[in-house]
Amino acid sequence: MLGRLIKHEWKSTYKVGCLMLAAMAVTTFLGWMSFQTPMWRSMGDGGGRFIWLDIFGAFTLVMYVVLLVVINSGIVIYVGVHFYKTMYTDEGYLLHTLPVTKHEILFCKILVGGLWVLIIVFSMYLSIFLLGLSMMWAVMPEQYTMTEFWAEFREGMGAIYQMAGLELGIDLNAWLVLALFSQILSPFIMLTTLFGAISIGQLASKHRVLTAILSYAGILFAESILSSIIRSMLTFSSLYDFGAYVDRSAFASFTVKLMVAIGLYFVSWHVTSNKLNMD
Repeated sequence: MLGRLIKHEWKSTYKVGCLMLAAMAVTTFLGWMSFQTPMWRSMGDGGGRFIWLDIFGAFTLVMYVVLLVVINSGIVIYVGVHFYKTMYTDEGYLLHTLPVTKHEILFCKILVGGLWVLIIVFSMYLSIFLLGLSMMWAVMPEQYTMTEFWAEFREGMGAIYQMAGLELGIDLNAWLVLALFSQILSPFIMLTTLFGAISIGQLASKHRVLTAILSYAGILFAESILSSIIRSMLTFSSLYDFGAYVDRSAFASFTVKLMVAIGLYFVSWHVTSNKLNMD
């Protein structure tokens, strides 16, 4: 039954998710267009020419950044609204009559929503990476071939990678693995926190949506304060190595978010199990 529930949840969200992926593709194309103006090539040739077409390129680049933020925020807002409608409004009556546990319902919502957020975030990073390559290729002198460009790119990135590891004094390979792991988990942690705030809003007799928004803002503020306190403690501790400070500070912030999300998961479970009110 859990598999069917996940399949149904995916079907109910994939249209909006695919629409946002298409928007990301269009946004990436707009960003690529901004680097096709003569201004960027003149930079690589050592010139400083600027024509009216470059105004279009600059405007397109600004639009790219704005649309990237809108899409990245939009998927989170959509998943949150979808959770509210299918859990705490009339749409949720059928869901709560299915022969599944509340844990299975919450797991399904977090899994599918987190996957969509993860897909959008991955596509955003891919878009930024491709745009970065487009920018570097645009400013390269015209006599450069693609083979020479890739050779320069690999050499430069390798040098930056080694320098960063030496300057920070950490094992950069291990740090990147942990960073990737936390990045994969972050959408699921964020949505669990968001769903918990929405569930808290259902405890109010009036203005439940407003209560949920204020609860989420308060939770994020409390997380920020607690993380800042931990970072301050690390600063004044015996950690004299900057790399160790960065490493443990990031781990502490991630741990705070994880523990808060776990607590709010059980808040959502308690509300849906004992305090469900869809009036």
